[in-house]
Amino acid sequence: MIPIIQIVIKEKLRNKIIYVFGILGAILMVLVSTGDGLSINGIKITTFEQRVPVAIAMNSFVGCLTAIVISLQTIPSEIERKTTHLILSRRIDRGKYMFALTIGNISASVMTMFALNLSLIVFIALLGRIDLLFSVLGSIMIMNINVMVLSAIVSVLSIRIPLFLNAILSIGIYFVGVFHNLLSTLSNAVEGPSGLLLGFILKIVPNLSAVQNQAAGALINAPIDFYPLVIQLIFAYVAITLTFFMFKQEV
Repeated sequence: MIPIIQIVIKEKLRNKIIYVFGILGAILMVLVSTGDGLSINGIKITTFEQRVPVAIAMNSFVGCLTAIVISLQTIPSEIERKTTHLILSRRIDRGKYMFALTIGNISASVMTMFALNLSLIVFIALLGRIDLLFSVLGSIMIMNINVMVLSAIVSVLSIRIPLFLNAILSIGIYFVGVFHNLLSTLSNAVEGPSGLLLGFILKIVPNLSAVQNQAAGALINAPIDFYPLVIQLIFAYVAITLTFFMFKQEV
């Protein structure tokens, strides 16, 4: 399975996806660190420490959407190119093959997330802010949980669901996850079938906002609540496990 994972990562490198987003991360870093017009809720952001969370939030948004794009196409492309027939002719289990492709997607997505934040990490290191560096690295590692969860879910769905429909569904999952806490409050206030439906959706969609909250806490050295992080990792584990069972008949 490891060679298959390596092939997926190499393919993403050949497509220059990771390099492109490394450059994009550098551009975002320059804009955030040097712009004078940056403000939140009318409050002007002037110090570098205030700008770091903004940079990480922007990179996280781009990184999550990139994880969706990367994971959307890998498995359908392999099926379309009939690569699966060649692989399976070597008596590799179908489930293990889908598992390896999914792990490849997750690995490429995580690498892209780090590429996006590489310029920020280098800039902080050059400033000699070692105290801030460890906080930023911790925050980025926590945010990568969202990237892993999204990549795993999108990969599994791509086995069965058409590309366009999967893209719409995946974007929906992302935004529901990001606004999970807000929607949870809303579901408690809504009665009847609508409230029940919203509550059900929130149960099957990972709470990405909880991960974001812990990542934000890591930046200010606040105690980390590992419970929501473990829950999201369980989401990823379940999604990855499903790859052993969700494959098309023609695969």
